[in-house]
Amino acid sequence: MKLIAGLGNPGEKFKNNRHNVGFKVVDDFSRSNGLSWRYSQDLMCYWIKTVQYVLIKPVTYMNKAGQSIKSVCDFYKIEPKDVLVIADDLDLPLGKIRMTFNGSAGGHHGIESTVESLSTMDFARLRIGIGPLGPIGESGPPMSKEQKVIEHVLSDFSDSEKEKLGDIISRAIEAVQSYVDDGVEATMNRYN
Repeated sequence: MKLIAGLGNPGEKFKNNRHNVGFKVVDDFSRSNGLSWRYSQDLMCYWIKTVQYVLIKPVTYMNKAGQSIKSVCDFYKIEPKDVLVIADDLDLPLGKIRMTFNGSAGGHHGIESTVESLSTMDFARLRIGIGPLGPIGESGPPMSKEQKVIEHVLSDFSDSEKEKLGDIISRAIEAVQSYVDDGVEATMNRYN
């Protein structure tokens, strides 16, 4: 059994944020497979269970997403090596996807929380590009890089980006299905 976790922040005000692209992927994946979400307060997530996988959307907010992922792993006896976390990636250009296994969190708080909660970096990630981050301090009031990053990831996609988003999500859904059917290595070879 595999665990597929789409990361994002719960609530309407975050629904279309760049940071919620992980939620968007698992929402569209579930819809394309005719699956319906259930809520578990104990597991701190929306979830769907099939014979092959458990699909989740943690409701703990991004910085604590690992707590929900760990709860689901413990409940269903899923090993970290069988976990796929789908998250936005500011270092990848918009539209680029990359499947990886292991490695650092790259400053992504949801991945950091997952590494901390699972006590390992040995799990798969499907990273969805939301970059690039614009130049710091060019428009508006001066702000630090951290403030600029927060502003970018918590902002909605622009109209021109939304036009591309459908194709990006479709490609990510194909990668998730490849992961379910063929595993992480075959998916890396196919989509990286």
